Amino acid sequence: MTMRRFLLGLLVLTACRDTKPTASAAPAQSITHTTTAAALDSLPTIPVTNGRLVCLSDGQKPCPTGTATANWLHGGSFTTWEPHHQIQIWTPNKTDPQLLGELGAGEAQYDFVVSVAATRTGYIVLNASGMRALRYNANGKVESSLPFPPVSMTHATGYSGDVPFYQVIHEAGQDSAAEFELREIDGPGDTVGRTVLKSKLNWLRLRDGRPAAPVPLFPILPSYAIAADSDVVWSAGELFSIERRSPAGRLRWSLTSDAPGPAVTAADIAAARSRLPDGADKAQKSRFDSIVAATAKFHPAVGAVYVAPDGRVIVAGFPVASHDSVRYVVLSTTGQPVGRFSLPRSTRVLLFSGDSALAQRAGANAQRELRWLVVRPATKR
Repeated sequence: MTMRRFLLGLLVLTACRDTKPTASAAPAQSITHTTTAAALDSLPTIPVTNGRLVCLSDGQKPCPTGTATANWLHGGSFTTWEPHHQIQIWTPNKTDPQLLGELGAGEAQYDFVVSVAATRTGYIVLNASGMRALRYNANGKVESSLPFPPVSMTHATGYSGDVPFYQVIHEAGQDSAAEFELREIDGPGDTVGRTVLKSKLNWLRLRDGRPAAPVPLFPILPSYAIAADSDVVWSAGELFSIERRSPAGRLRWSLTSDAPGPAVTAADIAAARSRLPDGADKAQKSRFDSIVAATAKFHPAVGAVYVAPDGRVIVAGFPVASHDSVRYVVLSTTGQPVGRFSLPRSTRVLLFSGDSALAQRAGANAQRELRWLVVRPATKR
C-alpha cells in the first residue's frame, strides 16, 4: 500500500470515528487504568445482535454500494457518502434518505467527497476532486463554493461531527522521525488552528514532503476521535493504549497496556508479495524486500476509535488479511474495559451510538447493507 493511499484512507475513515453532536460527560479528575493482553482476552464477550436495517444496496432505494464513510449530523441524523455517488442524509424514523447536491465537475458540484458535516443552517461538503468547500442550506441548495487546502499524502482537512480539523504529517528535523499532528481549526480554509494531538512516527523519515526511506508494509498511524466537546480520544497504535484529553491537553483518562497487535507472519508477507505485478523486475522485487526489512514484527494494535454521545468508546483492532475477524473492546466513560466482541473482517463499523454500532456488511444475496448492530454489555459502568 502506498503512502498516498494509506493516508487518504485514514482521512476518509476519520469521519466514521466521530461522536454524535451531543455533549459527552468527561470525568472531573484524571483517571488512569492499566491492563494486559491476558486481561483483554478474558473480558466478558458481548453478544452482537441485529438491530434496525437502514438500507440494502439492491438498487430499489438509495444505499451505499461501495466502501462508505459516515458522520453524525444533528438530532440523531447522520450522513453517508462514497466516491462518485450522491451524499445521503439519514434522518430518524424515515426510511429513505435525502440526497444532497449534484455530482459533476462544476464549482457547485462534487465527485470525490472527503468529508460532510452539519452547519448551523445546513451542510458543508469537502470535495477533493475540485478542492472546493461547498455550503448548502437546509433544503440542499448550494449557497457558496470556496477553495480549501489541497489534500495530499501529508495534509488533510475534514470534519469529526461538526468539529473541523486539519491533519498534517511533517518533518521534525533532518534525519528525525516525522511527526503526526492534529489541529482543531475554525473552518476548512484554516490550517493553523489549535494543536490537540502530536505523535512521533518512528518508522517514517520525510524529505521535501516525501518518504526518504522504505515505508513498512503495515505502517502504524494514530487512531483518534473528536468528541462533541472537542476532547480527543486517541491511540498511538503500537500498543493497546488509549487516552482522552481536552483540547488544552488536560488528561481526562488513560488506559495503558503492554498488548501489541497481531504478529506479522510469513503468510502476511507472502500475501503482500503476491500483489506485485506479474513479471516484476529485479528492481521492483528489491524495493519490496527493502519494505519488508522496514516492517515491524507486529501489526498495529489499534485500527480505529469510536466515541458514543455518552462518552463510551469502542476500540477496533487492526484488520489483518490472514484473520477472519476483528476484535472490538468496549470502554466505559472513564476508559475502563468492560467487554469485547468480534465482527467479520469484511464488516466495517461506521458509527457508535453507545449500545449500537452502524455497520456496512454483506446482507441478503451478498448485497451490501447498512445496519445497526446491538452491542450492549450485560452491565454498564
